[in-house]
Amino acid sequence: MYSDSDIYNDKKTLTINLGETPYIPWNYVDTATNVVETFGSAVFGNLIDLVELSTKKDPYILVDNYSCKNKKCIINLKENVKFHNGRTVTAFDVEFSFIRLLMQNREDNFAFSNLDDIEGIDSLMPVKYQMINHLNYPRSVLSGFEVINDHQIILHLKRDNNFLLQKLSSAYMPIVPIEELTENYADWKGIPIGFGRYKIVKSDLEKYQFVLEKTSNEDIPKYIRIIFENKDIGDLRFLSHMSESQYDGKVLFPNIYVNGGFLFNFKSKLGSNENFRAAISLALDREKIVNFSPDNDLVAEDQMLARYSWQERYRSRENLTVQNVELAKEYLNKVPAELWRGKEFNVHSFWSIKKDLNSVNYIKEIKRQLSEIGINLKFYNTDLNYTKFKKDDENVLWFTGFDTQTDDPNANFAYFKAGSFFNNIYPENDKEFLDLYELSVNNFLSNPEYTRNLSKYFKKKNYMVVIFNVKKRFAYRKDRIEFLESEYSGVRLDLWKIKLLDFKLF
Repeated sequence: MYSDSDIYNDKKTLTINLGETPYIPWNYVDTATNVVETFGSAVFGNLIDLVELSTKKDPYILVDNYSCKNKKCIINLKENVKFHNGRTVTAFDVEFSFIRLLMQNREDNFAFSNLDDIEGIDSLMPVKYQMINHLNYPRSVLSGFEVINDHQIILHLKRDNNFLLQKLSSAYMPIVPIEELTENYADWKGIPIGFGRYKIVKSDLEKYQFVLEKTSNEDIPKYIRIIFENKDIGDLRFLSHMSESQYDGKVLFPNIYVNGGFLFNFKSKLGSNENFRAAISLALDREKIVNFSPDNDLVAEDQMLARYSWQERYRSRENLTVQNVELAKEYLNKVPAELWRGKEFNVHSFWSIKKDLNSVNYIKEIKRQLSEIGINLKFYNTDLNYTKFKKDDENVLWFTGFDTQTDDPNANFAYFKAGSFFNNIYPENDKEFLDLYELSVNNFLSNPEYTRNLSKYFKKKNYMVVIFNVKKRFAYRKDRIEFLESEYSGVRLDLWKIKLLDFKLF
């Protein structure tokens, strides 16, 4: 089936079908989260183990131990972790890996939001270069990041956050060797280099096929082949919520992978109109919409934080918004008619699905319900050249969602304030929202009520009209895969935890 099967044969190779939409998996802009995080955990390695098990003997976890209290994190790194090029990873590489992203455009990466707890993120310092271990590092950009020596870091914080290391352990911010990057610190000279269990040995950017080879002596697949196909190809296949598979093994993660709904362009007259946003929310029967998914992977929702696990503690104590068509019409009639009446609105998306969105049953139901109050929509599938509002965008609506990679309840709210990766999705000066956000991030560890208030305000203002949550599914071949160890979530799959059956050709 594969042109390289003579080299990477079935007995030694686990083939992972990472989805229907092809991506370059190390791109940290405009790539699906599960692709970035799954690839990154295998190749780039991790700062910490997200499941918080003992990692002392794991050479692919960089942090040996850490302690965060009194607005200070003391982080000790292991001394024997090596990049795939053979060089030892140091604290200066961690500092560089974050600084290089802060030197890029704020709206081209997630670093500014993920580093928001650290002192100095709001007033970056000029770059200073220093020769260390024969490498010329850019330094001193983030004042709260202090390198003590090769293997110790102290982070000075604006606020305490027990989940800070989770946020910093994202594959959107991988720890990388400076010598393998070009002068702009964004592009690789060759293939990406990390310190993970696997290194890249083949990269086909035309067919979007990638082969990884293990760097350890563990009893794990020697090779992992990553592909992107909208059919039953591969030993394990990530499924979108509209994908069908005939594979005999199926997994539906019990926790939430991502939410789904509308973002609004606040630079437009309609998107900034609170009555317009309220009308859309009230016009929707969320329970009916989710019933149009045949896979039981959609859950009706109207808040950023879901009704499950740790998130339930921080969400607003309100019931799910009930459809009220008459009230929706009342709100819409307060909006100048020339802005919406008789118009069809283009809805672009960042939504991993191959089928035409306008033919998907739950999208058809959303369109039908909104047409009842006079709002007509036309959906567009993801265009990787246009994955969020542009600064001068005339479109009003965007269909997308936010994932649940971190246990920090404030992480996704951070995208609705200045410096966000996203353009236009929040008002420029909502002091009440910013005050509630600051109260939440400074107090959520001791009192969930502050985050509940933030959640309530966010829902009231309809900064995002959340419609449902999505659970992640995948299918696998039972004749190829022996077992799957427990995984942290559907956002990231630790590929080395998948064990192949002994495979014999008869």
